Amino acid sequence: MKHFLQKKMRFWLILPLLFVAMASAMAQQTLLVKGKVTDDKGIGLPGVTVILKGTSTGTATDMDGVYSLSLPSGDGTLVFSYVGYLTQEVPVNNRAMIQVKLESNSKVLEEVVVVGYGTMKKSDVTGAITSVKTEELLAIPTTNALRALQGKVSGLDITQNNGQPGSDLGIVLRGNRSLKADNKPLVLVDGIQYGSFVDINPSDIASVEVLKDVASTAIYGTRGANGVIIITTKKGSATGKTSLTFNSYVSTYEKGKYPRMMNGEEYYNLKREAYRTTNNGEYRRDQDIFQVTELEYYNNKQFENWQDYIFHTGMLQNYELNLSGGNEKTIFSVSSGYQKDKGLLLNDVFSRVNGKVSVDHKLNDMFRVGVSAIYTYKNQDKRDNPLNMANKILPIAKAFEDDGKIILFPAPGYSAQFNPLADEQPGVFVNNIVDKRLFSSAYLDVKFSDALLFKTSVGLDIRDFRNGYFKGHNTIANVGRKSISGVELRNTLNYTWENTLNYNKTFGEHSIQGLLGTSTLGFSTEQFTSSGDNQASQLTSFYDLNSNTATKVIGSRLRESQIASFFGRVNYKFKDRYIFQASLRTDGSSVLAKGSKWGYFPAVSAAWRLIEEPFMADLPVVNDLKLRVSWGRSGNAAIDPYATLGGLSLSGYAFGNNAAFGYYPSTIINQSLTWETTSTWNAGVDFGLFSNRVTGSLEFYQSRTSDLLLPSLLPPSTGFPDRLENIGQTENKGIELTLTTHNIESSNFRWTTDWTYSLNREKILALNQGVTRNEANNWFVGAPTRVFYDYEKIGIWQLGEEEEATAFGGFKPGDIKVADRNGNGIFDTGDRTTFSQVPKFSFGLNNTFEYKNFDLSVFVYGRMGQFINYEYNTAYKPNALENSSMVDYWTPENPTNAFPRPNSSYSTNNYLLQSTVGYVDGSFIKIRDISLGYNLPTSWLGASKIGNIRVYSTMQNYFVFSKLKDYDPERGGDLSFPLNKQIIFGVNVGF
Repeated sequence: MKHFLQKKMRFWLILPLLFVAMASAMAQQTLLVKGKVTDDKGIGLPGVTVILKGTSTGTATDMDGVYSLSLPSGDGTLVFSYVGYLTQEVPVNNRAMIQVKLESNSKVLEEVVVVGYGTMKKSDVTGAITSVKTEELLAIPTTNALRALQGKVSGLDITQNNGQPGSDLGIVLRGNRSLKADNKPLVLVDGIQYGSFVDINPSDIASVEVLKDVASTAIYGTRGANGVIIITTKKGSATGKTSLTFNSYVSTYEKGKYPRMMNGEEYYNLKREAYRTTNNGEYRRDQDIFQVTELEYYNNKQFENWQDYIFHTGMLQNYELNLSGGNEKTIFSVSSGYQKDKGLLLNDVFSRVNGKVSVDHKLNDMFRVGVSAIYTYKNQDKRDNPLNMANKILPIAKAFEDDGKIILFPAPGYSAQFNPLADEQPGVFVNNIVDKRLFSSAYLDVKFSDALLFKTSVGLDIRDFRNGYFKGHNTIANVGRKSISGVELRNTLNYTWENTLNYNKTFGEHSIQGLLGTSTLGFSTEQFTSSGDNQASQLTSFYDLNSNTATKVIGSRLRESQIASFFGRVNYKFKDRYIFQASLRTDGSSVLAKGSKWGYFPAVSAAWRLIEEPFMADLPVVNDLKLRVSWGRSGNAAIDPYATLGGLSLSGYAFGNNAAFGYYPSTIINQSLTWETTSTWNAGVDFGLFSNRVTGSLEFYQSRTSDLLLPSLLPPSTGFPDRLENIGQTENKGIELTLTTHNIESSNFRWTTDWTYSLNREKILALNQGVTRNEANNWFVGAPTRVFYDYEKIGIWQLGEEEEATAFGGFKPGDIKVADRNGNGIFDTGDRTTFSQVPKFSFGLNNTFEYKNFDLSVFVYGRMGQFINYEYNTAYKPNALENSSMVDYWTPENPTNAFPRPNSSYSTNNYLLQSTVGYVDGSFIKIRDISLGYNLPTSWLGASKIGNIRVYSTMQNYFVFSKLKDYDPERGGDLSFPLNKQIIFGVNVGF
């Protein structure tokens, strides 16, 4: 009993000690940290994110800037971050009170952007330049890095108007200027001209700058007339560490919105209605209008859906590996990539292998050298479009024999309707493209002093292109006729040699930057072609052209041109608030006539950083404010290299019983051709509000292009039909808005929105010799450069309107009714009008949400106010000789105003107004990308030495909103190679 009581006493005495020990242990394991976060003026900052580094433990400051946070221990580091201020990391060191003062983030202003032949602080930029960083390019997987810019850069109109693997983009910056020349902007990669299809891995790109106003692009002279896109690739880093990244994604996709054609029952009814119209409104017997086997197929419901046979599930694979590093002397970057895209059509495959190497070495304090090389190998099996045949061949048909062999003429009685699957027969169709490209550059920097730097660089772009094709007699192209085969070889060598001398000096409150430079560019292309008909065997594909027995043709050509340039630029800044820039470039082009080869392209601009003025200190809401204005002139000499010299063409003659050949003058000598010139005014404002939670820029511009290179008719007595002259004018003017808003910033959740808006109005001001219209080319003074010109459909003539329809133009109920545009009461050519293909405005809206380790982005893109020529509408066949679009056509029992009455007497050629149903509003809004990602916690990675792993999935092109049912208007109205909707799964790994 005594021992028992002693034990009890010990227990009760020890118990309080245990609680004290536990409390002490718990106190050691947790720490409550409090404090206040202020700005550099001592004012409390609300909404500052306070997070324990490497964890999701965090909080945010209240309205007075006060915070409190419970930590698991007294170790670790707190990270304080706030929009518009520099992020600050503070070790805890077991402190219960931590006060923090955040400094205003001037890094945004100090951020360096790439400009023509150099770099510049963002705060010093006087022109309209938009910069896009790697993170934005990698956020959306794409085969062409430029597509990631769609909707992200105001003023840049990018369209994906073809869904075939390897297809190019449509790119226009601030409207179309030229009527005959290419309107695509100049694309430079590390300062060397590249082209609009960028085969570089997006993970190899450090930044993309889009130079929009002429004050920014005039330094590139003739090449910068349509704007400039500068792509800067990644280099190594002098950290002494080597980093390795791996990016990969796999995508499966199917056709996006795509309309169906009539099925067997619908076509049957269409044909009966077509013959009813020509039979005084009475239906004819089926035996009179259907072929015997065709009627048998119908009765047995032997129908085919040809689109189901044509379309397959596509698959895209992409793999990228990047290795970079270096030290103070040498930095390097090595990367490789592989991509394979199996399209929607069978045997439509695009594959690409590329590699990049760049090395930069510092010889000493004066000399630095570097070299970069990008090699790309592309192999493509390219299908011809089978959908034209698939969409018109009758559905009352039989595609295959019982043994699985295709029936070449599956529609009974229709010898012109060939099986659209014919090209998928083994060995009958080959269209193979092999494209090899070495894009390389090297430079030498000479640093004479801290203020003076000389750079010489050389670029070589070597390209070897081969397109070989064989199309057997039983293919869609030949429909049972002779086979055709041929090869095109094209070898291109472009070179660039540029020298620049940069001067940069600050004298007290004055800062001066100067640039002098020379540039020499050469372009050379050799082309060889050979083709023939009726090849001996399909087994040899296009490798035995000599076995063709008919129509052998060989050809070759050489095209060479050169540009020599001298340029200079000076920047002056006073008190970090008054900035002036002036530049001048002179270009000499070999393609222009003697005496007119040289053009001079000046530009001036100025900026006023109001935020630096003392009176702005009383406006704490405004954190950044800069006004800009610029003017400049650029040129364009996009004509054939030998257009001014005159030319001869080959002509065949009969010399007795033998063929003889000679040459005749086909192009007149033209010694007066000179540059197209574009002059542009630009005014802009850059701003930051509410601690830079709202930042953006607003641009206003007007450009006028004169001396357009256009053909002018010549009198028949000259013996020449026309010649190029410098005549005509176009104009573009518009507004652009770029806006970024940080809507929510908390410890665990962030929501950011990027907005872009572009409005452009383009029109032709003048054509040649006072002419106001050129109907052959659809050019009209006062209209945009790209329009459709036709009658305007306003409905269908109805029952009860017989007299009016007859008086207007001999029409009858069921025919298309068009607008009387000239008001003379009769149908004539004066009733035609224009339909603009140019959008009134476009916009992009990207929302990014971050919650702990998750990130979600939703990108919306819209293009509004343009017309397209919708092929599906014009594929309606009132005569029922081919399959037709499933449309709402007129009958006495269905008096619609949509489509005209079926009529078996109409042919495609004499149905005058059928084209009018094609012009439709092509406006659309699409949720182009929805991407969800997850960053694996670093604790999961353990000792694997992996720095980060992000997995993600993206939906592209799944949601399209327009007035058109089952069609994506971005395709432009065409039914071939529809745009895809795809689901992407990807991973980014960093070591």
